[in-house]
Amino acid sequence: MSTALDNVEEKNTWIPIPSDYPPNRLFCLDLLRGLDMFYLAVVSAILGPLFQALKLDPSWKMFFCSHPWEGFTLYDLIMPLFIFMCGAAVPFALGRRMIDGRPAPGYWKHVWSRFALLWVLGMLAQGQLATLDVHQISPYNNTLQTIAVGYLAAAYVMTIRSWKIRVAIPLLLTVAYGLIVHFGGDYTKDGNITQAVELKILNMILPSDNSSIKGIVTHGYTWFLPSLMFPVITLAGSFSTELLIRKDFGVWKRAGGLALLGLSSLAVGWVLALAGVKMVKHIFTVSFTLQAIGWSELSLAALFVLTDIWKIRKGTGLLLLFGQFALTAYLAEAVFRKACYAVSDRVFIGLQNLVPTLYAPVVAAVGYGIVVVAVVMIRRQLALQAAGGRGSQLESP
Repeated sequence: MSTALDNVEEKNTWIPIPSDYPPNRLFCLDLLRGLDMFYLAVVSAILGPLFQALKLDPSWKMFFCSHPWEGFTLYDLIMPLFIFMCGAAVPFALGRRMIDGRPAPGYWKHVWSRFALLWVLGMLAQGQLATLDVHQISPYNNTLQTIAVGYLAAAYVMTIRSWKIRVAIPLLLTVAYGLIVHFGGDYTKDGNITQAVELKILNMILPSDNSSIKGIVTHGYTWFLPSLMFPVITLAGSFSTELLIRKDFGVWKRAGGLALLGLSSLAVGWVLALAGVKMVKHIFTVSFTLQAIGWSELSLAALFVLTDIWKIRKGTGLLLLFGQFALTAYLAEAVFRKACYAVSDRVFIGLQNLVPTLYAPVVAAVGYGIVVVAVVMIRRQLALQAAGGRGSQLESP
């Protein structure tokens, strides 16, 4: 997610008014991105302590936990959906920086500045950059950095005029990565080739006692080689938007086409999984990536029908808020989580004392969610004031 500014007419309210949504934007884009961020920053934080307090079956953890290794849960979709939705905004964010299909002056300066900003924010969020300790800093281990990689690739693909070449790029990346992972090792945490590549690179650029090197062995998440797949997800989002805004297709043909793409992606992912290509989020195997893309495309198609064709938008203001300021919501959760909980404890300590001890963490989590919502609302007000009270500067890729 970058902070490119997208100026649209917006009334000076704390929460966006769906009925006043600009007609030149796809409502479903902000809504789906908002659903993703609201679930990550607020809902999942509450579900953990709530399910623990209710002593529900462990299978419910799929709503707020990733699989330890192989598998696909609802929570596993959050990260790739975020990447997908940032790609979905690229045709708007970068399209206006093109002239007759060619980059306008300043195009690449804009792209590289966004890339650098996302990379630094990613290191602050998860890479321990603030410690200034080379024994703790990790150069590459955060969602924002995967978005930066995908964004850079999408920016390059935007400059290619041939539609066949544009489509061929993600297909070739998928095939190349799939072959490398399948024949370069196996799909276990210690035997996959992505971990070997990750450790090789990190040992070359970091001290041997760096904590991130040990972390790779412990949790199994890798980033360098899976970078071949992040552009694939981003471009899937970008192509989805290009399909939805095609004027030579009727709205139902657009929705049906995107739904068909989503179903096709799911089908191929399932077939590969049955053939032995394990679904592993930690290394973004091809089967996992296709599942994520498929569910993302189906979700976007469904919301396009509901909100852009049927205009069912009532009650979506809070989700729009999180969609328009997704980066702020993400940073509140990833960087300032402890600070938000500290504010929650200060404000809601009385309520925590009134409920049974088992439910005190639930109250704390709800309070944390309220604080995050307040932070995003304040961010919106600052954007509105910067724009003179009307016409907001929204965060978009």
